[in-house]
Amino acid sequence: MGIIIDTQQEQQCIWVEAGVLNFKLCDRNFHCEHCPLDAALRDHDAYCMQEHPELTYRKVDLQLPDDVPDSLQPLLAPLRSISLCENMQYSARHIWARVMLNGMVACGLDAFGAALLPDDLQIVIVANHTTLQEGDTFGWVYGGSHTVPLSAPVSGTVVCRNTFLRTTPDVVRSAPYEKGALVTISPSVASLAHAQLSTPRNHDRRIRKRARTLSDRITRMLASPMVGPCLNDGGAPVSSLEQMLGEERYWKLLSNFIGGE
Repeated sequence: MGIIIDTQQEQQCIWVEAGVLNFKLCDRNFHCEHCPLDAALRDHDAYCMQEHPELTYRKVDLQLPDDVPDSLQPLLAPLRSISLCENMQYSARHIWARVMLNGMVACGLDAFGAALLPDDLQIVIVANHTTLQEGDTFGWVYGGSHTVPLSAPVSGTVVCRNTFLRTTPDVVRSAPYEKGALVTISPSVASLAHAQLSTPRNHDRRIRKRARTLSDRITRMLASPMVGPCLNDGGAPVSSLEQMLGEERYWKLLSNFIGGE
């Protein structure tokens, strides 16, 4: 069953018209004063300066299909071997958490989650002073017409967002643990002790399991005669994992791994 959208009735978000977001429909009848996304985009706080300790890493080699066309190999290269920081704890939604010297908790996407993100990446974080429970949405990944929520790894209050990412979002992929912190949270009393966070060793196992799921999906896709090194609509070379898997399959995968849907 298909879904028909009457484009004449669409209410495009004011932030799309302003050129900040690629696509977003307003679901609040333009009552922006009650919209958490509007509050997040209007809250122009400076980037939190935090200490940058010496970090240590473990290398995680992932098993992905080798029998893919040469033209598609570069798309899988970032996922074949990733780094896992030993100084962090990790949520099941691929969010890392690091307790800073001042007691605050810096949070960001791990290298596996970051490597899956779309090329036209946009990340929006909720406004400062937002109170969160563990698992609440603290931000959103936007790409085209799709959105994936990011889940808070601990309960607490947002005290700072990395607004540097508005102009250089790709550092989430290139330096996820060093410069890719998305938000800083002041944790609630005892929230860290009760948070469902994994050690690097246990998160290593989780990533390997999800890499096998990704590998199985890619293998099935490559077995289909409809999949090749070029797009079906004109023969342009496939240039992203999203194009390789197909838009709907790709975003469903991202939602399963990161969004928890």
